[in-house]
This record gives sequence, structure tokens and C-alpha cells, in this order.
Amino acid sequence: DPKRDSTFTLTGFLIPTIIDTLQSKDYHYEDIWPEDVIHKGYGGVDCVEAGGPPAGAGCGGYVVGETVKLLKELNAFYEYDIILFDVLGDAVCGGFAAPLNYADYCIIITDNGFDALFAANRITASIREKARTHPLRLAGLVGNRTSRRDLINKYVEARPMPVIEVLPIIEDIRVSRVKGKTLFEMVGSEPSLNYVCKYYLDIADQILSQPEGIV
Repeated sequence: DPKRDSTFTLTGFLIPTIIDTLQSKDYHYEDIWPEDVIHKGYGGVDCVEAGGPPAGAGCGGYVVGETVKLLKELNAFYEYDIILFDVLGDAVCGGFAAPLNYADYCIIITDNGFDALFAANRITASIREKARTHPLRLAGLVGNRTSRRDLINKYVEARPMPVIEVLPIIEDIRVSRVKGKTLFEMVGSEPSLNYVCKYYLDIADQILSQPEGIV
């Protein structure tokens, strides 16, 4: 994600980005080692941030594409059992869609608004296109920060897909981002957060069960 904050709660700080590292090496991929761009986060999770150009000064999708290219050069796709990409929903951009070329599943994160669901529909079209060349599946949709789901329900009626989970507006999630900690780290001292963690554990269980998904 060009905002470089996808891993902030795991690491507690804004880690150096791949684009910054590439620039410092004059884009010599052969001079970059895994430890230059992969940083250890909470629970032993290895974290990478693509980064992006200054606002209005470049293409964020290009940076995502370069990130995928570098990770492939570093053989990162073969070192892990699970790799998660947090990517903007601009499926029209080939750069932002680049991770789909290496994915088994795509999960769409949306709210109950028209604009987000319109973008979700574009993503499903992109998945169908990518699935022509490799076995990519749409695992389903996750509703995020929404007190209602009427538009989500209408959308999945028109475009059938699994609804993996719908998370309401939970202030503790925002607080965790401000603190730079995951909810799972915070729950050690705040057991009341267990109910929030359960949402994420349920999502993980469904994905790890390798659902059939749809195209």
C-alpha cells in the first residue's frame, strides 16, 4: 500500500519501504538482500512495505508491481506458507493487480457504501480475468467498519459470493492502530478485547480451510 502503514501495528513503526531501498541502491536489484526490505513484526511475522511516490508525483501501482518483482527475485514466494498482500482496490491499474498473479485467493474488504461495492465489482471482474491463466479464486467478501449491511446484502444477491465476516464499527480497532500494536498483542493486558480478536480468528479459520471460492 503506498501509505506504507499496512504493517504498522505489527512492527510499531513505519518500516523502510521497498521503493526507498531501491532508490538508495540506484535500482540495482542484485544489491538488495532480504534483510534490507523484510522486517520482523509481532508474533514473528515478516513484514514488507511497498511504499510509493509523493502524492501527485508518480504511480503507486508501478511501485506495487516493482515490489512483486523484487520479492520474486528474492525467492520470497517460496519461503513462506502464507503471504498476505494488502492492496488498494483499484483493479483497473495493472500494478495494483500484480499480486493477483501469484495469489491463490483474493478477499475483498469493503464497507456498506456504494463506492466501495462498485470497486468490489471491478475487483471481481479482474479476478475472472486473472483466473484465465492460473487457479485464482475469490474467497469472499469481508464487511469492515459498518453498522449496516443492506447494500452488502443486495450486492451479494446480484453477484453471489460468500460473506466471510462483517465487522461493526469498533473503536478498539482504531485505538490499536494509534498505539502501533495488534489487538492480539493488546489482549494480553486487556482481556476484554477477546471478542474483537474472535472476528479475525474466524476469518483466518475460513481461509486456512482452503474454501472452494468462486471465479
